Amino acid sequence: MLRDTLRNKAYYDDRVNFRIKVITKKIKKLETTGKFTDEVKMNNAFRLVNDVTELLHQKYSRGDDLSELKPHLLEALQYRQWQKDYADALPEHEQVARIGKEELGEHKLEKLLQWLAFAYCLDMGQDYYQQVLELIANQGQDGLLDNLAVAMGDTTREVATTTVFKKRFDKLYNMVVAEPAQRPALVKIYLDAWYKLYGSPDLHLMDTDTYNGYWCWEAALVVKLYNIDDSSFIDHEYYPKDLVHWQDNNK
Repeated sequence: MLRDTLRNKAYYDDRVNFRIKVITKKIKKLETTGKFTDEVKMNNAFRLVNDVTELLHQKYSRGDDLSELKPHLLEALQYRQWQKDYADALPEHEQVARIGKEELGEHKLEKLLQWLAFAYCLDMGQDYYQQVLELIANQGQDGLLDNLAVAMGDTTREVATTTVFKKRFDKLYNMVVAEPAQRPALVKIYLDAWYKLYGSPDLHLMDTDTYNGYWCWEAALVVKLYNIDDSSFIDHEYYPKDLVHWQDNNK
């Protein structure tokens, strides 16, 4: 059954099939010997990770069985390792090319939180989380990411005392560092503000194929990670409750 009802199943079938074709094409490009430089392959691997997060997004909206999404999370980890391997292979004078793909940015943090939300809610395991966090690095750069990483088991991580992207994530950061009793209300505040913080894209009003459903993945991550009572906002339109309660529904 569709989780997002602003588009029909045929729309999501088309989007999923297209994304799978894109991923397949990029993998073939990486497997080609001698034609592409390590920098090109690094960039392609970076895009593959984003493609997988888009695929997870589309399949969630379509109503897919969440247990069947786990292999995609393994693929995302593999592609991120490829990105590092190609970056490491760059000669010293070309190492600067990796900075734009590895340094933390607002959109990169959004995508990372989505990745971590799926991984944690689908119980991919401590070894998996640690590998992702080590590949992402940027320790001590952003208080939101650092606190979440520590809660996921990266206990020796340096922790920044503020979030870099205040306008976008300050409300979520305030929830993370708040007392447990305050967290449910703060998550609700964040969910209510999320669409505007996300940029009010209005993609559902456009006659294009860019719409995938509006889901606040980072809310799923913090609720599951900090065991927050979500009864006051469980039916919020942007809250991916099926992801949060996947384990409850599979007992």
